Amino acid sequence: MDKRKSPGKGGKERVIDLNSYRKNKNEERRREYERVLFNRVLGVYSFAEKNGLTHVEVVDVSFSGLRFREEHPEMPFQMGQKMALRFYFTPNTYLRVVLEVKRTIPFEENGRSGLEYGCEIDKDTKSFEVINQLVTFMYKYAEVACQDAHPPMIWF
Repeated sequence: MDKRKSPGKGGKERVIDLNSYRKNKNEERRREYERVLFNRVLGVYSFAEKNGLTHVEVVDVSFSGLRFREEHPEMPFQMGQKMALRFYFTPNTYLRVVLEVKRTIPFEENGRSGLEYGCEIDKDTKSFEVINQLVTFMYKYAEVACQDAHPPMIWF
């Protein structure tokens, strides 16, 4: 059988869509890179006057939205609430990203629990252009990045 085809329903051969395969691989690479960038390189925090900075875990970011988790939040964000995250690129400089909470769901994973928020990024802020460029970079990176079979662990 031709390797570019696979058995479909009823024993008929179907053609494998390589564009779909590439898109899925690129999406996996982008999400892996996001996890490293946002959870190991950058510091991402929510800020409340009374509570100060609270570390959050960015799960996914796209051109229009962002998903993040907060373990055991003292004052959970509500749907429709506007809030800001601080993306620290250095210990004393950050990018303020304004979001509107669109979805809130509880999560429980690997002994951790809390709330996961799905948010829309406010496109009318100065920081949107920077986040947009960062997301563009992540998509482009995923398209051209190579997979290392034996990655050096010294970087992480």
